[in-house]
Amino acid sequence: MSKKTKTIFIIIAGVILVAVGVFASYLLIQRFQGEQAPAVVEEETVKTAVVVLTRDLSLGDSIESGDVELAIVPVDIVPRNAITNLEEVVGKFVKTDLVQGEMVLAHNLADPTNVNHDLSFILSEGHVLMAFPAEDLMSRENIIQRGDIVDIFATFQQEVKTVGEITTTGESEEPQMRTFTLDTLQKVEVTALVLEVIEEQTTATPLQGEEAQETAPRTSARIRAYLLALTPQDALILKHLNDTDAKFDIVLRAPTSTVQFELTPVTEEYIIEFYGLEILP
Repeated sequence: MSKKTKTIFIIIAGVILVAVGVFASYLLIQRFQGEQAPAVVEEETVKTAVVVLTRDLSLGDSIESGDVELAIVPVDIVPRNAITNLEEVVGKFVKTDLVQGEMVLAHNLADPTNVNHDLSFILSEGHVLMAFPAEDLMSRENIIQRGDIVDIFATFQQEVKTVGEITTTGESEEPQMRTFTLDTLQKVEVTALVLEVIEEQTTATPLQGEEAQETAPRTSARIRAYLLALTPQDALILKHLNDTDAKFDIVLRAPTSTVQFELTPVTEEYIIEFYGLEILP
């Protein structure tokens, strides 16, 4: 073997040894870094069921069973007062506008009972809640329900003085009491009902030779008053008419009605002219 060949062989062997050393060093470094790195443990995400809305709701809307459902979400994103039971929200009112998919929170719900008076939370700042007596025929027949749109008619007597007319004795004409029938308010939504639960004890009709037996008491509800969300001025008008013994009647509108009726107050002269009574023999 020549001297030149030996030199080439030594160079190749040296390169191989350097490459082996570099590779071994790389493996040692990777092993050392693997031992020093902390172990990463994948934790399973904890989830829970919460009540969410299936449609948009506005201030004062009542939550029906089809308006909510349960959704499974990570517990980390659930607020502290989120509701997890469907039975706790059905029948409640919402105190603010809510959107589809939003979690239902306890502080956004109002309980429509006379115990905690949560109905005040569904009122806008420009309205007051007024109890209106339910004494007309529609009310006695339990026709009006919560959420209905109604008009309130009234008949009352008002003292009227004719200005500028002088009687035959030269004295001013005395004021007269006139009867008026008109629409006091239109498009009023019934916010809630005040009900009186009546329990009736009934007796089953006995067959021949049998003794009369009492059956389980039957309960029925009678409307005592309506709770109406009104502007303060409209509430004052109704109070004045009620305090002056006006007779009210409630008429029911279609649920989608938005028409403002142009009505003429009815008086004795109106009836005479409308039916042509002045030309009767």
